[in-house]
This record gives sequence, structure tokens and C-alpha cells, in this order.
Amino acid sequence: MAEGMSLRAFVALEVPAHALDLLTSFQRELSASGADIKLVERGNLHFTVKFLGEISDSEAHEVDTRLRGLSLKSAVVGLRGVGAFPTPSRPRVVWVGVSKEQEELVVPMAQRVIDSLEGIGEREGRPFQLHLTLARVRSGRNARELQEVILQNAGRSFGTAELNSLKLKSSTLTPDGPVYRDVGEYPLA
Repeated sequence: MAEGMSLRAFVALEVPAHALDLLTSFQRELSASGADIKLVERGNLHFTVKFLGEISDSEAHEVDTRLRGLSLKSAVVGLRGVGAFPTPSRPRVVWVGVSKEQEELVVPMAQRVIDSLEGIGEREGRPFQLHLTLARVRSGRNARELQEVILQNAGRSFGTAELNSLKLKSSTLTPDGPVYRDVGEYPLA
């Protein structure tokens, strides 16, 4: 990266390829609702731990240093439950979470990452909620049908995923959607 450059960055937990099959299959069910949604591309599905926003190259190096200094444990979690932000009745983002009992395996680790990055990037206005974004809602077209799909799948299981890789990623916004690139990788023990 050239000196003085900046990047739009975030820290994410990668989801293994086998777990993506059930998620992309469910994305087709979301599309079948006829709702006006933009699906997240298969290669872009992940759990965001911390959105940093625009950071300088020196901040990116500091993020890398801080993340390398953490000793974090991997976790096997059940991908479970479909929800929406802000609410299923007014969905803007459709997501999948992890089973409640396994959130305690990931949330404290995510909080350590967030705490370690204090002072870098954007401040998060909301408390951390572990979720994997499947789709973004573009308009209210067929909102009731989409809401039904979300509610019918509120407890659905999408198999398990071993979360064993934390990544610093850059995001370049394009007319076709964001393009993500790995900037740093931090294996979880």
C-alpha cells in the first residue's frame, strides 16, 4: 500500500466453504419471496467483528500489530436462526446468527478484538451482535413475503462452522457491490 493511502477496513471471522452451501441455498429462498433484496455474494459471507471504516495505512499497520498480539481460541458454532435489522417487520438487513449457547464461545473473543482496537476507526454506536449478513433490502416490495420467510426460519439450523481464522479485510465499493481483499490473517488456536 502506498504511503498516505487509506482503506475502508473491517475485521471478520471467516466461515468455511462447506458452511456456505446451506447459506447460499437459503439465499435463493429469500430471493424466491420476490422481495427487492441484494444478496451478499458467497465469497463475501462472514461474521463482522469490527467495522473500522476509512483508516490510514499507518492505522492498518497498528491494527495488524494489535491483532497479532492477541491469543484467541477457535470455536465450532452452530449457524442458527434467521433475523433482520432493525426488526423482521421492517427488515433492512437479513442475517443468520449462531445458536445462543455458542454465542458465549465467540462474543467474548470478539469483544477482546474490539477492545484491542480501541481508538482506531469508527466508534460503534450499537452493542456487538454476532451475525452474518445474507441480504440487504433495497425497497418495500413484497416486504410481507420476506417477513414470512424470516419468521418461518427464525430457529432454522444451517449446520456447524469452525471459526478458526480472523482477518483484516479491505472493502472497495463498486457499482456491482463491495470487493473484499484480505489485508491480514490471524489464525485462531
